Amino acid sequence: MGMTSDDIATRIRQRFNNGEARLPVLPDAVLRVRSVIADESKGSKDIAAVISENPAFSASVLRIANSARFNPSHNEIRNLPMAIQRIGSKQVLQLMMGIASRLYMQVKQPELQETIRRNFNYSLAVAIAAQHLAQMIPQVPPEDAFITGLLHKIGVPTVICAAPDEMMACCNPSLRIEILKKLHREMGARLFHYWNLPDIFVQVILHQGIESDDRPREKLIDFVDAASFITQHLGHEPLLDSTPEDKDPLQFHSVRRLGIGESHIAAIEIELDDTLEEMRLAFSTT
Repeated sequence: MGMTSDDIATRIRQRFNNGEARLPVLPDAVLRVRSVIADESKGSKDIAAVISENPAFSASVLRIANSARFNPSHNEIRNLPMAIQRIGSKQVLQLMMGIASRLYMQVKQPELQETIRRNFNYSLAVAIAAQHLAQMIPQVPPEDAFITGLLHKIGVPTVICAAPDEMMACCNPSLRIEILKKLHREMGARLFHYWNLPDIFVQVILHQGIESDDRPREKLIDFVDAASFITQHLGHEPLLDSTPEDKDPLQFHSVRRLGIGESHIAAIEIELDDTLEEMRLAFSTT
């Protein structure tokens, strides 16, 4: 009898616990930018000086700053200090974490590459939807809604990159999905602790998609969940945690708690149609 998803998930968890599988570290550029932002005597030029030393980060930050999402006036931004001023220092740091997940959380196996790509593309749609919701229903900072939507499934590439051999040993793709379902919240939360992100981001990782008695009453979790339900309703297919196709999105708990209506969903549909592909290109690693 072959190994079950529970067996393989337990083996991967043990590898993490024993130190045989390691969490990805933040790139030096991200750590240095974090240090600069913490220094009140420094500003956007100092942040730009750090980012400029890494061509991949530089190109990505400029592409994102010039996207319609962050530059609706379409006045071209040609240098990093201007890009950082446009995006905001705090959000540049958060976006660099999202960029890092694209640049450094990679594997050689095409099947696993495709899984990571699908997960990122869906998470990006959720990020755009969550940010737009936060702009229409101002209960959380839109930049926080965007970054948590972008990284709410970061446990998926964390598991894949730490244990690619175990994942490839599962010849059945559906078995790989079951393993990721069992591990992605736990490993994503571990990663966020390791990266020293605020506890609210960890809470989103652990509780998104789950209605339970111990669910924290944090609005940011509701924004990510509502954005996820709505993007699925609009035809964007998730890698994990799909919802019933025939369920009215207005009946989901998080959607109702936020007071989301048909007009909000219509506005998100327009926003995704207008900006999703551009944002995919902005985050492209090529």
